Amino acid sequence: MEARLMKIGECQLDVGRHGVVRDGELHRLEPRDYAVLRHLVDSAPNLVTTRALMRRAWRSKVVGDNALHQSIGRLRRVLGDNARNPIYIQTLPKLGYQFIAPVTPLKDSSDYSEEISPIAVLPFRDYSDGGNDAYVIDGLSFEICHHLMQSGAQVVSLDRAARVQRSGFTDLEVGGRVGARTVLSGSLMVADGRVRITTMLCDVETERQLWSSKFDMQETQIFELHTQLADAIVTGLYDKMGGRRGPRASSIQRVSLTSLRDEREMQRRAT
Repeated sequence: MEARLMKIGECQLDVGRHGVVRDGELHRLEPRDYAVLRHLVDSAPNLVTTRALMRRAWRSKVVGDNALHQSIGRLRRVLGDNARNPIYIQTLPKLGYQFIAPVTPLKDSSDYSEEISPIAVLPFRDYSDGGNDAYVIDGLSFEICHHLMQSGAQVVSLDRAARVQRSGFTDLEVGGRVGARTVLSGSLMVADGRVRITTMLCDVETERQLWSSKFDMQETQIFELHTQLADAIVTGLYDKMGGRRGPRASSIQRVSLTSLRDEREMQRRAT
C-alpha cells in the first residue's frame, strides 16, 4: 500500500490529490506531469531514461522529446528547482533524468477507499444473446454501489453517471464529468447457461488501469447473483490494491437469475 503523502526534499507529494505541497500550498499537476514526477520519485535515486518517462506519461501517443522537456520545466517551477543547480530533478544529457532529493513516506492509508474516492460505477455493458439482461445489470450496479459505500468509499450517484454515459462519452470522460477520481466499469454476458462478468477500475486522470477481474460461472449456480458478485468485485478490488475493507454489507435480499427474469416478465405483462 503506497503512502498518501511523501516528503520530497522540502516539499510533499500528495498522492491522493495528484499534486505537490510547497510552503503549505497545494499545486495540482496535469496528469502527464504527475505521471512523470511519480515515475521519477518512485525510481529515486536511480536514473530514469527519457524513453521510459515518455512511455509512462504518453503511453502509445507519439510525441517528441520537447513534450517531456516542457513537462520537466513545469515540474521544476512547481518544486522551486533550478536546472543549473538542481536539488530535485537532475538532467543527465542524452540519458534521462534523476530525482535527487530525499524521499520519505509520511502517512500510510489503512483504507484504500480514500484512494479510489469518489468512484463512479457505470452500468455494465450487456453482451448477452438478445441483450435482455438489463435488469440483472441494474441490480448488480446498485449492489456494487452499496458494498462500496459500506466499505467507506464515496460513490457518485449511479443515475447521474448512467445519464452522462448515455450521452456517448467514454468511461473515463464520464468519470471526469461527474467529478470521479476512479471509474468502475465492466460487461456481462449470459449465454448457453453460463454467466461471465468482467470488470475493471481505472484512474480518471492518469487513465491507468488499477485493477481488473473476471467471474465465470454456471447460471444454475447463481442463487445470490447480485450480492455474491458485488461482494466478490469489491473484495477483490480491495485485496488486489492492498487496502482494507470496511464492514461488509449485510441483510441483503438474495435472488436468483431465474427469479429476476420471472419477476421482470410479470411486471411487463402487468403493464
